[in-house]
Amino acid sequence: MPGASALGPLLAPRLPALTACLAVAGFLALEGRSRGDAPARSLAADESDRGTTRAVGAAFAGALIGPPVLAALPAPRLSPTAGWVGAALAAAGTGLRLAAAQSLGTSYTRTLRVRDDQAVVETGLYAHVRHPGYAGTLALLLGYALSWQSAAALLPVLPLVPAYTRRMAAEEQLLEAELGQAYTNYRRRTRRVLPGIY
Repeated sequence: MPGASALGPLLAPRLPALTACLAVAGFLALEGRSRGDAPARSLAADESDRGTTRAVGAAFAGALIGPPVLAALPAPRLSPTAGWVGAALAAAGTGLRLAAAQSLGTSYTRTLRVRDDQAVVETGLYAHVRHPGYAGTLALLLGYALSWQSAAALLPVLPLVPAYTRRMAAEEQLLEAELGQAYTNYRRRTRRVLPGIY
């Protein structure tokens, strides 16, 4: 069995990816617990969801499985610094997503739905952007892909962009229809995922 000194050169290039894997594991372990009751955890979606839960789920799965597979292929390598930036981005994305879920409380659901007593959430992260949770997930998965230090490992992140763009549009349409002028006013004064930009 190789000694610790022999394992160092083998593990060092993989440490950013292992760190990002811990961020992903933390997200997966805690995210489900953030959804309070059975309706919030349900995958049963009505027409207002417009198939976005399935699309996001498929893109998410691809962004998890694809990077380690593609990183094993011969492709241009990224620097260790890029790997560590990716690991940090993955950790920050996990924190952002979980903080957004906490801000939403009982309104945090797996599919697009509105509770009878739901109000527009405008505090915390939601005071600045309408979809901080989605921004967190995108940061998490981009960072995770980057942590593998392979240009090819970034490719599985691309389908997340149209999937989440459709999701945000469907969610905003639903919330505007159900919550009325309060959401319309909120939408006018905030950006989707990046304050002051988009």
